[in-house]
Amino acid sequence: RVRGHPADCGSSFGAMGNCLEGIQAALQGPQQPVPKTPKQGFKVCIVGGAGSLGQPLCMLAALDPLVWELAVYDRTITLVPAEAIGCDLDHIERKCRVKAYSLPSIEKEVDHLDECLSGCHLVLACVGIPIQGKSKSDLVKYNGSMVKSIVEACAKFCPEAIVGLIVNPVNAVVPAMAALYEKAGLDPKKICGITTLDVVRANKFVHEETGVPIERVNIPVVGGHAGHFTGASALPLLSQDPASAALSEER
Repeated sequence: RVRGHPADCGSSFGAMGNCLEGIQAALQGPQQPVPKTPKQGFKVCIVGGAGSLGQPLCMLAALDPLVWELAVYDRTITLVPAEAIGCDLDHIERKCRVKAYSLPSIEKEVDHLDECLSGCHLVLACVGIPIQGKSKSDLVKYNGSMVKSIVEACAKFCPEAIVGLIVNPVNAVVPAMAALYEKAGLDPKKICGITTLDVVRANKFVHEETGVPIERVNIPVVGGHAGHFTGASALPLLSQDPASAALSEER
């Protein structure tokens, strides 16, 4: 035990363990409410969880108190094994239980991911080949094929889950996968394209320029991630947020 540990602070330490929120509340005194683990949580699967985007996404999911079960899936060819990531994340002081799954490239998800996907409320797929040097048709061909295999498995094992696709070109792949769901008699609106990165960047830029608290900034962004890499296609709608609407044209 170290000085300043919440157990020494006289408060009833909450169920979330030695997390940042719990420590801050405990150190502020016994009158401060300590965050509690929600009474009900969700199962989330991160597809591509061993990749450069998937790893931090897995950690964010494991830290979310609303996520009680996290499945990390990737191919066995990844530099970092999915099982290693799952083992580390399962030690985080949250209720979330983490389990990893991996398959060799010759095996199909629809044949093997029953345990991984069953019961999922949310599936996030961050897969695909690098965009550098690839045409839009190349990306549709390769990335579309990878995503199709994932979506077919979701349709079989977790048809009620929301499936978020982090893939380029999003404006071609998402409609194709939604059509696949519709053909299977499922709700095509369960298939979503994730382009939040552009919104996050726009919010940060406006916060730095205006000094408005980042929590109050929410810039809508249209376009982007369409496979047109010769020019910018993402358009932040700065007029739609009070913080950025007050900026001069020069700024």
